Amino acid sequence: MARFTTRGWWILQREGPRADDCFGAVTCEAPERFAEISRACISGGKEDAVKVGELLGEPGLSLTVAVHGDLDASIEWVHAIDRFPASEFISAGDVALTSGQWWPAVSADAYVRDLADAGVLALGFGLTSTVTDLPSHLVTACERGGLTLFLVPVEVPFVRVIKSFVAAQRRVWERPLRRHLDYYETFVAALREDRSLGSMLESLSSGLGSPIGLVADRETFGVDSTDGMHAIPLLSEGVLDAELFSTLEPGSFSVEQRAVLSVGVPFIALEIERIRSVRRAVDGYTRELFTWLRSGEQDEVSVLARLRSLGVEEVDGLAVVAVWNPDPEAVLLATRRAAGQHAAAAPFDDAVLVCVSGEDVIARLTQGLPSTASAGVGSAGGPGRLRLSLIQAEHALALARRSGPGSIVGADELNSPSTVLYSQASDLMRETGAALLAPLREYDGARGGQLMQTLEVFLRTGGRWSIAASELYIHPNTLRHRVQLIEQITGRSLDSTRDRTDFDIAIELAAQSSR
Repeated sequence: MARFTTRGWWILQREGPRADDCFGAVTCEAPERFAEISRACISGGKEDAVKVGELLGEPGLSLTVAVHGDLDASIEWVHAIDRFPASEFISAGDVALTSGQWWPAVSADAYVRDLADAGVLALGFGLTSTVTDLPSHLVTACERGGLTLFLVPVEVPFVRVIKSFVAAQRRVWERPLRRHLDYYETFVAALREDRSLGSMLESLSSGLGSPIGLVADRETFGVDSTDGMHAIPLLSEGVLDAELFSTLEPGSFSVEQRAVLSVGVPFIALEIERIRSVRRAVDGYTRELFTWLRSGEQDEVSVLARLRSLGVEEVDGLAVVAVWNPDPEAVLLATRRAAGQHAAAAPFDDAVLVCVSGEDVIARLTQGLPSTASAGVGSAGGPGRLRLSLIQAEHALALARRSGPGSIVGADELNSPSTVLYSQASDLMRETGAALLAPLREYDGARGGQLMQTLEVFLRTGGRWSIAASELYIHPNTLRHRVQLIEQITGRSLDSTRDRTDFDIAIELAAQSSR
């Protein structure tokens, strides 16, 4: 079975008990017309697409049109984006959502012109607690560019607009499918009550007269375990693969049982498409949050709005956890299980960054990480300290990775400047340190001496002669002779604070390199 991409999936849990949501779409061996039905459900033409005017009229969004453009244009996708130029990330037929983070660095005319040149159909401006009115310069720019402009109330997060579009598009996709399902009204009625994958699997189980399980995203749904069950041969229909399991041998399915599968599987495919669509939006939203934090361009109001849009309602005790693992998807799975709606996570560069709320959640998350993972944990605080927590987490992760798999380093371990220095040491520093100690290593190797051990003990004991001599089991005069020899060989003085620091850094870097 193929592996799945899961970034952002768990945020969907904020809507309620959707523990059966997962990825993958399946088809089965069934009547030939099933392939045509499934394709019609998943891919609609322009005539089946959601129009701009339909999205703006969606109940519950309270969107207000400020500039009327082509309201009959068909929407390809809805993006939340504050980057400039936005045309690098969106394309013709899209609707853009912005909270104005690009202004005043970029003029409204330049921003709108960039969208119009890319073929964007409409622009939604989201109000915040600090920006309570639609900027007049943006209205003027949209009027010039012939771009539909609408207002998104402060209480409506962008993710809800995107999900409303996905839901509306799904309703369009379902039209041709429903024409083929009249004789299974009971099944369809059940789906109207609950469209979750759990409900669909339950309906399939009832129709087949056999428990049905689904394995996707490394998790099992519908049954406790698939041990002893039979895999049903499935063929991908435009979405990621998954596997259904039945207690009955699939080869023994009757025509009626195969027809039941032909009814239920397209709905599963559509539901997975919906989840994946929202996941893409959430993933990009989460990445943009961490991009803001890294750049320092964010303000506390924007951070709070973004976190709540991602489902993180608790804003006390916020912290960032940076995790490296050979398998990033395993980290996302562990995050989903341990943190649920108390965290937002996404792969970023070569690590997975997790914004977590609550020290108990942080503890559960770090304890549930794979044994091959290394993690750095930033300090907890309010939204205003989140950037500091991110910086700490990434530095702590660098230290944890040097210590090997399973290592977790907290922000409290970064209170030593030398520790941070070691974690960021360049190749030049390491080679310089090795060159400083090389004469002593050569001397010990050629003469069976103990100058390196003497130097390490002398520095560790703070240069206290009697304590160092006692630990080395030698007379203080012997220690003085060795120290003099170290100074002669290296040309450094152990009475010098600077030279002692150089020796100490060189020894620590050498120890890290040998781990």
